[in-house]
Order: sequence, then C-alpha cells, then structure tokens
Amino acid sequence: MENKDLMNAMGQIKVDYIKEAAENRAQKQTSNIVSLHQAKAKRGIVKLVGGIAAAFLLSVALPNTTPQVAHAMQELPGIGSYFKLVTFRNYSYESKTHSADVSVSKVKTVKSSDKTTAKQAQKSTKAINQAIAEETNKEIAAFKKSLKEKGYGSLTVKTNVVTNNTNWYVFRLSTTVSKADSMTTSQYYVLSKKTGKQVTLSGMFKSGYRKAFSKYIISQMEQAMKKDKNKSYFIKAKGDIDGFSQIKAKQNFYINKKNQLVIVFDQGEVGPMSMGAQSFVIPSKLVAKWQK
Repeated sequence: MENKDLMNAMGQIKVDYIKEAAENRAQKQTSNIVSLHQAKAKRGIVKLVGGIAAAFLLSVALPNTTPQVAHAMQELPGIGSYFKLVTFRNYSYESKTHSADVSVSKVKTVKSSDKTTAKQAQKSTKAINQAIAEETNKEIAAFKKSLKEKGYGSLTVKTNVVTNNTNWYVFRLSTTVSKADSMTTSQYYVLSKKTGKQVTLSGMFKSGYRKAFSKYIISQMEQAMKKDKNKSYFIKAKGDIDGFSQIKAKQNFYINKKNQLVIVFDQGEVGPMSMGAQSFVIPSKLVAKWQK
C-alpha cells in the first residue's frame, strides 16, 4: 500500500464530502424556481452524489455485519471486494482414537476495473494460496503419521474471513492439534484492496517500529496483570530469560473491522497456554508516528 494512503485506510473519511452531498440533496428538495427540464437534470446529479455519499457511509457502518450485507456490498460500485474465499481442500477422518476436520479455502481475486491492481492481486493471492496449500499438506501428513501412535489425537484446520471492508481483506488460517493437550496456531493474511498487495509491517512502518510497538505492548501486559491477578505474561524485562522483549520481524498481525492495527501472539507465546492467543490493538497515534 502507498504510504500516503495508510492513515486514510485506517478509517478516515472525508466528512465534508458527505456533508456537501447532503446539502445538495436538500437544495434539490427546496428548489422550485428552475424549469422542469432543469429540475430533472439536477435531480439526476444530486441522486448520483447522494448515492456516492451513501456508499461511503455503508463502507463504515455496515461491513461484515451479516453475510447478506457483505455480499450486497460487493455488488455496489466503489465498494466491491477484490477477494473472496473458495474452498479447495477438505479432509476428514474418524476412528475410536483419532479425528480430523480440515476445510481450507484459497483466496480468489474478483475482477476489477483497475488492471494494475487486479494484476498485483493475482500475484499476491497465488503466493498466499501456495503457502496455505503447503501448510495444510504438512499438517495432514503429520496427522496421518500420528495414526500409528498410541493415544488420542485430533486435527482441525479452518479458514475464515476476519475483515472485509473498503480498504482491507483479511482472513485467517487456524490450526488446532490435540494430543495430550491442545495447541492452536493462526496465520493472518492481510490484503490491501487499493493496491492488491499482501501488506507487511516492515512495508508500512519506519525502522524502529518494532521497539516502539513492543514497548506499548509490554505496558499493556503490565497493566493487565495489575488489574487481574490471574493473568500472567512472560516478560524478559521482568526476569523471564525467555520472555517477550520485542515483536518479530515477521510478526503475526491483522487489520480489524475498525481499521485498527492488531498484533497477535499464538497460544503459549507470551503467556500460559491456558490464556489462549493474545492480541493487542496499537493506538492510531502510534501507528501514525511510525508510518513511512
């Protein structure tokens, strides 16, 4: 994504443009001094502007509220998604000791009037789909190998859409492996609808963002532990040699439905397994400070 578009993509809207559309609509309703021919022409123009303003409002208020709304939005000019998920791999197994439920989708590019963006989107989705296929095949192979082992075991692999709005298409590949205990890992894929690219943290932010974001995350961990004695995070600065000190160069993250940057840690990565996966929303001011 272009650097100058980052903050706009983080939920900014030209409110004055919508206000102007509303004023034009009011002007249409009150005007009674133009000719019938002129009035019809003005109604057509105002209707178009009003429709654009409504589209902007829909992009903020309605994305992902229901599958029906999401589908309807894809049919509206200027709002349509460049991407969608299509199931490509199903695998199931059931015995007295083992079970598997794998239903994985690949991401498909939806046709766009912008040829450059469409070409980039196809390139991005091809790479993502290859990575998903490799990971899925690896997990299924490991599960089949485990069938020879004693005891119980299960495998669940799923894909689901996390965000689908005007700016972003985000989906997750989640894998849960159960043996003596259960372990869930997730991989998020973040696609920019404006460029068709799979975005990365290093591509969006200046050098030093890892330290800055990590400092904020640690402060949130410390506050959470003060408020809830049942919460416990592994923090290196607190004496845990193997504890968290800084996010990775290829840190797992996503953009949520509110266009906020969310840093994600898998189960057991920064806290006890019992706490599950952990996520931290990075404030917009901090995001703006470190954007390229």
